[in-house]
Amino acid sequence: MSSTKSDDPLDALLSSYASASASASTSTSTSGQVAGPAKKKEYSYKDFEAILESTPLFMQQTPKDGETSDLLEALRTLVFDGEGDEVASNFKNHGNELHLQKSYSEAIKAYTDGINAHPQDNKLRISLLNNRAQCHLLLKNHASVLKDTGTIIALYTADKIENDKSLVKAMYRATQSLIALERWKEALDVIERGKEQAQELNLQDDIKLWIKAKLDVEKGLKRENYRVERIRKENLIKISLKKAISQRGLIEVKTNSPPDNPNPIHFDPEYREQEEKVNGWQLPSPEDPLIYPVFLLYPNYGQSDFITHFNENTSFQDQFNVMFPSSPASSSSSSTSSGQVPWIEWDSQKEYWIGNLVVYVETSQKRLLKVGKELTLREVIAKAKREEQGDIKKDGVVLRDGLMSFIVLPKGEKEKKWIEQFKMSRDGQ
Repeated sequence: MSSTKSDDPLDALLSSYASASASASTSTSTSGQVAGPAKKKEYSYKDFEAILESTPLFMQQTPKDGETSDLLEALRTLVFDGEGDEVASNFKNHGNELHLQKSYSEAIKAYTDGINAHPQDNKLRISLLNNRAQCHLLLKNHASVLKDTGTIIALYTADKIENDKSLVKAMYRATQSLIALERWKEALDVIERGKEQAQELNLQDDIKLWIKAKLDVEKGLKRENYRVERIRKENLIKISLKKAISQRGLIEVKTNSPPDNPNPIHFDPEYREQEEKVNGWQLPSPEDPLIYPVFLLYPNYGQSDFITHFNENTSFQDQFNVMFPSSPASSSSSSTSSGQVPWIEWDSQKEYWIGNLVVYVETSQKRLLKVGKELTLREVIAKAKREEQGDIKKDGVVLRDGLMSFIVLPKGEKEKKWIEQFKMSRDGQ
């Protein structure tokens, strides 16, 4: 007598505990000899627990997103049994179970299947859409939330459904997504209507939620307005800075590989702070003092210094006072304990002391100008400025990638030699 073998693992488990008559069944080998009782798979209690755990009825949690379960898929097909609203209701209940287990992606699939069953009951359709919107909200799928809640609101309007708590729920979920997307004005509009509906339905707890949502939107609007105003001011300051650079006669040059410059040209913040204390925030005037990043080059030694904040109202003398010894008398000093600035390490011949230094700048048109140490940077820039006249081209100090450069030399023969080499190079000799 033949028996039908079940593929169901639960049946397989139960069959292992079958009666002795079942275990006495025999099988015949290919040689015709009796092989004895067929050996069945032994199941332990742990196996029993595992199979129960793999069946939906006993699952403590559903498979994670991306995982599959053949039994769960089989169970899903059973939900299709029935007609229209019944099928949709089954999917809704299944989705609710998945939602409780925090399997939101799976719950969305269940609610979607329920919606695709095309239930005739509008309340059921709205419930499926609302529940799916909640899952999308938890997964931060805000565009999908707005689509589902928008459909709900449209159903209430088109089918003239009496307003109830489900509509208020949909509007609140839409508000949460609009807040997350920082669509403040739209959120405020939905809040006003949602709060009004909650008051009409006397949903006191919901009214508190709407009040809190409005506070969140007001805070968001305040942050957004502050950001917009900050960007507006920054753009105005950039325009004013551009005018300031142009009015000073600086010649801007942009290269293909500009160096990193964390301290670009900017208006003097201390001056701006004093002005704002008196007059409040005002757009900086192009005449307000600027702060520049400046390179000091020492060609005789192949060295340089980078002054990140050179105020144009200070002189080279002011900068040198904290960089170089004031006289050769400090030649033996290696520290500032005596009040003297020590010699720079690379100055092996002790030539770089303030009284022995001269400063030069090369202009855009290759003029070499000697700079008085006592002049402010702004005065130096002004003296180098030359307007275009006939065949004479516009000229001035070069601002290469936002940086200025000056040459510092010791007086005497080395100064003369470097100038000769510069002119020969400039003139192509």
